[in-house]
Amino acid sequence: MTKRIFRGIVLTAIAAVLITSALTGATLYAYNVQRITGEMRTEAGYLLHALSLTEDEAAFFQGFSSDNRVTLIDPDGTVLYDSGAKAETLESHADRPEFQQALADGSGSSERYSSTLAETTHYYAVRTDGGNVLRIASTQSSIIGVFLRILPLLVIIFAAVALLSLGIARFVAKRIVAPVNELNLDEPLENDVYDELSPLLVRMERQREEIERQMRALSDKQSELNAITENMREGLVLLNPQGVILSMNGSAARIFEVDAGKHIGEDVLSVSRNPAVREAIHDARTGSNGETILENGGRYYQLLASPVAGKDGCMGIVLLLLDTTEKYTAEISRREFSANVSHELKTPLTSISGFAEIIRDGLARPEDVKDFAGRICSEANRLIALIADIMELSRLDERKEIGDRERVGLRAVAEDVLSRLETPAKDKDIRLSLAGPECEVSGYSLLLGEMVYNLVDNAIKYTGNGGHVEVRTAVRGDRAVLSVTDDGIGIPKEHQSRVFERFYRVDKSHSKATGGTGLGLSIVKHGAAIHEAEIELESAPGKGTCIRLIFRLSAGK
Repeated sequence: MTKRIFRGIVLTAIAAVLITSALTGATLYAYNVQRITGEMRTEAGYLLHALSLTEDEAAFFQGFSSDNRVTLIDPDGTVLYDSGAKAETLESHADRPEFQQALADGSGSSERYSSTLAETTHYYAVRTDGGNVLRIASTQSSIIGVFLRILPLLVIIFAAVALLSLGIARFVAKRIVAPVNELNLDEPLENDVYDELSPLLVRMERQREEIERQMRALSDKQSELNAITENMREGLVLLNPQGVILSMNGSAARIFEVDAGKHIGEDVLSVSRNPAVREAIHDARTGSNGETILENGGRYYQLLASPVAGKDGCMGIVLLLLDTTEKYTAEISRREFSANVSHELKTPLTSISGFAEIIRDGLARPEDVKDFAGRICSEANRLIALIADIMELSRLDERKEIGDRERVGLRAVAEDVLSRLETPAKDKDIRLSLAGPECEVSGYSLLLGEMVYNLVDNAIKYTGNGGHVEVRTAVRGDRAVLSVTDDGIGIPKEHQSRVFERFYRVDKSHSKATGGTGLGLSIVKHGAAIHEAEIELESAPGKGTCIRLIFRLSAGK
């Protein structure tokens, strides 16, 4: 703005000088023409009067002098006298317009311009009483000549005006622009400035209010978005088309084990160099959806990379990380379970089929038939127990047919279980004992009985002859604890985290001898999950095992 004002003032001053000079020169030139013409007419009048008093007009001019050029011309155009040259050297003037006009009308005038000299000659002619023509000529510079003569002066004036204009323009421009530069844009209506700016300031105030309203709305939306994304369990990362991180929520930072704030504006490779992640991002950058499974810290995440499409292609990439650990491990467990079930069912079925074929084909001796039939019966019972446990696990998975929740006494459940397992314990000369107070919990009585039954049954199976199995109840604050302790073979530490998995066996040869299905502790684990109970296990090889079930006490107890 300052440059425009500065340039406008300077150009205006220069234009004013040029226009003024042109008008002044033209006016002076016109005035001089008028003056010269008047002087020539006056001089011609004097001479004409003088010539009327003499008989020899040509002799009158002997010794005559004048500032103007005076010429006496015969009616045939012959020059009789010329104050500027010898008459005999001059050509006939019969064709001169002023001469012809004077002969015809008594007076005449004309002017002729010389481009070579940039001069204009003015002529005035009158007819004398003797019939000759008296002509007076005056030469002056043309308007162009006038300007050429005063050009040095004009240049000096022009330079002086230009310098003065520059100084004034700079000063005025600063004075004009200073209030504008000092405008308070935060409060436009508070400015005391030119009245001409009032409409602009009013519009600025309205625009400021609209911008503030939009910024508040945007800030609210941003706060809402941040609140939503920061409280998401899923990881969310926003990338630009080049893969630079624009935003990352806390869940994503925890998954990648980084500080989100330190990686904003950096390439996504700064948080993960996993080739599968790079491949998914590449797919999204090309316009398709990328997907992969990311394993980190023992957990599994499904990473979805989706492009944000725009008119010019991919405008950004959204990464969403979903924790699919349970789903992933469940799928692995399902496959393992299917394989284990197939194996566990195949073994007794193979035995049953083999013994049955021997009996059918008559290959068995009569005295062995009873033994073979007993083995078939034993394997069939094992199949029935296995199928029953599988169905029980399926029922627990779906939480169907588990009865109504009620207040159940753990000691009463333990007493019932011990009475049911008294016979197998006596067969191995194992002493069973129960200690502790009655503890009531909210749960499903049949399921609790099955859980305790499996724990005590396992303890009997893995305790040697003459051993001891103890069931104890206790209260810890607002918790009820039921523990089953034996002095059996124990469980090595490296196997303790897996003994509750389906079909997992620490010693497969020993487990086969005990006749278990490998699902007892899995049923205990599922039952504990349904009751929101905790499981504790303490064991050491050769020193026995203690498994505790920790429940919330029933309300009112």
